[in-house]
Amino acid sequence: MVDLNVVAVDSHGEPVLDLARDELRLTDSGRPETIAFFRLRDSKRGPFRPLGLNEFSNRSANNIPRATLILFDLLNESFGTRGTAANELIRNLEALETPEYVYLYLLTLDGRLFPVHGLPPQGAVSPPEGAPWTRQIKPLLEGALRDMQQTRPVDIDVAVRVQITYSALSAIAAELSRVPGHKNIVWITDGVPIELGPNRSDTGDFVDFTPLLRQMSDEFDRSGVAIYPVRQIMLGTPTHIDDGLGPGPGTGPANTFTGLGSMDTLDQFAELTGGRPDGGKDIGAAVRQAINDARSSYQIGYYPPETNWDDKYHKLRVTCTRKGVRIQAKTGYYAWREGPGRKAEEAIESTIPTTFDAAEIGLRATLSSDPKGGGTERLEARIDAQDVLLVHEGNLYNGQLRLAVVGYDPGGRPLRGPVIPLDLHYSAEERERALQQGIVFSQIVVITEELKKIRMIVFDRGSNAIGSVTIPVGDTAPGKGN
Repeated sequence: MVDLNVVAVDSHGEPVLDLARDELRLTDSGRPETIAFFRLRDSKRGPFRPLGLNEFSNRSANNIPRATLILFDLLNESFGTRGTAANELIRNLEALETPEYVYLYLLTLDGRLFPVHGLPPQGAVSPPEGAPWTRQIKPLLEGALRDMQQTRPVDIDVAVRVQITYSALSAIAAELSRVPGHKNIVWITDGVPIELGPNRSDTGDFVDFTPLLRQMSDEFDRSGVAIYPVRQIMLGTPTHIDDGLGPGPGTGPANTFTGLGSMDTLDQFAELTGGRPDGGKDIGAAVRQAINDARSSYQIGYYPPETNWDDKYHKLRVTCTRKGVRIQAKTGYYAWREGPGRKAEEAIESTIPTTFDAAEIGLRATLSSDPKGGGTERLEARIDAQDVLLVHEGNLYNGQLRLAVVGYDPGGRPLRGPVIPLDLHYSAEERERALQQGIVFSQIVVITEELKKIRMIVFDRGSNAIGSVTIPVGDTAPGKGN
């Protein structure tokens, strides 16, 4: 299934929440497709059922339901526009009426992510009611920028800078996987090149970063993250700063070596992730739109014919028959011919080394003694069916989950088992029961003395959503040892 997040707004930019499936039209490379799955995704935080004895979950009453993350990109922002961008950020964030679930990070001159107002730790207690953090944005941001100015700019080759930027974006995508709902990134930047000229290449050849961009877009798509780029480069400045085609490369922090096609890079990120294409220098408009779009959206999916998987780019178009409704969704995808289970394997592998649990799919789990003994325990879990794509086909509701159980030794080294298929074929009554009680999964696991925790990971092949829950074992488990 090809899965899309669709934002529908009226002429005033307000979300439209009452669309029906038959009001949407979808084409793939100009060919009409039948929408097989359709639902409204409302990011309001629902009630949380307290955990039972020795029960663990990747969600709590304090989970943030959605996120709008602003990335102020000092690494790729020209020196001449950083001050202007900072002032615009301060002015617009101070004026926000509802800054909840809005976060601000810097991408520093040496390639680090610095949280000015970062995502809260998983399960952290909500802060007491008070003045929004954005009321203090001026001292917060100015203090952070002063600290960052003390960092000596690293003379980074442009190709390495592109890779560092993508690595930082990948880390953000992974971090945002612990947010259950929709996630948007407002990326304030001059962009990174999609191509390098021969004078900027170590080999003297043109360098094409398109494959790296496609890979990064796939990661964002898998994490449910949309990009809203805001390009702050000065008016009248060429879009190919220091691409190697001019008299010679510039030097120093004032020249960011943007390269060829930086605007194209940003537009492709927006188009491939369903974000807002670059609309100019208006930071406030991008932030407000991203916040608004994160509150609610529609999830739709369709099954392309087998012949569509041809390793080529496919253009998508989603329209609405209702007058006055504007649709925003990703405008294309790369139809890679992949081996069976590759997406599930990649998603599971990306979750194994994280220090937090992914929460796109809600999970609850317990470990209990196996009556048969022999150094084994029973892992019992309930998967939130509200977060799983169940497609109505004939008389059944079908879903495809892939699971893995991973153990960790005291040094954090993972010991994983095979991917476990869990294919669902529910009647209407069984689906309703699963929506109320969860999808039950049970597995006998071997618990050795070296294990300190185990993690259960669930991947939904239909929506690409992922969830994980970590359970301590041995002396660290509740009721054991200490």
